[in-house]
Amino acid sequence: MSTPEGPVLSALAVTADERGVDRARLLASLARLSARLDRFIGRLGKLSAWLGLVLVLLVAGDVIARYVWHVGSVAEQELEWHVLAVMAMLGASFTLQQGEHVRVDIFYQHYSERTKRWMDVLTPLLVVVPTALFIAGVSLQFVAMSYQVHEGSPDPGGLPARYVLKAFVPLGFGLVAVQGVAMLLDGIVKLAAGEKS
Repeated sequence: MSTPEGPVLSALAVTADERGVDRARLLASLARLSARLDRFIGRLGKLSAWLGLVLVLLVAGDVIARYVWHVGSVAEQELEWHVLAVMAMLGASFTLQQGEHVRVDIFYQHYSERTKRWMDVLTPLLVVVPTALFIAGVSLQFVAMSYQVHEGSPDPGGLPARYVLKAFVPLGFGLVAVQGVAMLLDGIVKLAAGEKS
């Protein structure tokens, strides 16, 4: 009968070469997972870009209807800012992926390469992922309350079901957390590769 220590002791007895192979496999798996998450976020970035075109067409249609035919629609105007909000929430994770977010580079640019690699691991681990998950979790109650009261537009002729729009807040921050995980995995792989060389 084996004791619980048996597998632990046998794992410690693994040779350095085998540990190197296992480490390489683990790092390759982390790199593949990071790449998959990046591709997913990249697709959302493209969707967000297409929503920009939809927004331009909506605004152009609204302006033409208002100034040519002298008609306007509250629902159409609300749809414009709804599309803008969805575009922003879906695009936030892509913006983070592309490094176009606001950050303080005045310190980062002076760090050594090793320190930068450590920062690329610690920032998503300690700031990006926890903060995004916290905001996503807190905003779920915001969406639930909107759903419970069947919140719609307070304006006559406005859009119903405002909770659908509000649901993009936790979704958007959840996607930022996903991108944070991808950044973390990529940072771990780069850190390990840098330490190896």
